Amino acid sequence: MIELLSAQDYRRTPWKNGNGITEDVLLLPEGASHDDFDIRVSRAPIVDESRFSPFPGIDRTITRIGEKPLVLCFSNGKEVVLEHLSPVSFDSNLAPTSRLPSGASQVMNVMTRRGRWTSQVTVLRETGTHSLPIPQNGLVVVHVVAGSCDMTGTRADTGETLVARDMEQAELALGGGSACLVAMIAPASGL
Repeated sequence: MIELLSAQDYRRTPWKNGNGITEDVLLLPEGASHDDFDIRVSRAPIVDESRFSPFPGIDRTITRIGEKPLVLCFSNGKEVVLEHLSPVSFDSNLAPTSRLPSGASQVMNVMTRRGRWTSQVTVLRETGTHSLPIPQNGLVVVHVVAGSCDMTGTRADTGETLVARDMEQAELALGGGSACLVAMIAPASGL
């Protein structure tokens, strides 16, 4: 089954720490909140330099989808420059502070509850068709960052998201100039 989600399907909510707004693209299980989710995919503008909300027990992969640079500053002194469309993973409880050298940016987050779910996040930019295995009892989430894509007959354009589950494989076709963030999410025992 493939589900198409667009901006009107995303739920706008304040950050847990109150310092910004996020759009929840997908929050599972159904009815979950920011305190008890197992899987969360969200996109958020980062408009001010502030501390990220801590999420104990959650693994986070963040990908900068905005054009302007973003630096994550951790309490141990480590700084991570988020390269455009290059996923970076960390323990969400570490709650780094953001630094915006050139102004506001935007990110996609894929967050999974440690011990229950795992994720692998990549960005596809190559024109053509890509075979995506769907993890057993898991799902694949494809967010179109630029251009458009077609997943086994369902088209999505910039800002839209495709969610595939309950199937073995999906074919993802990217047009020229397209970029798609792909998150493979599986039960912790099977990625």
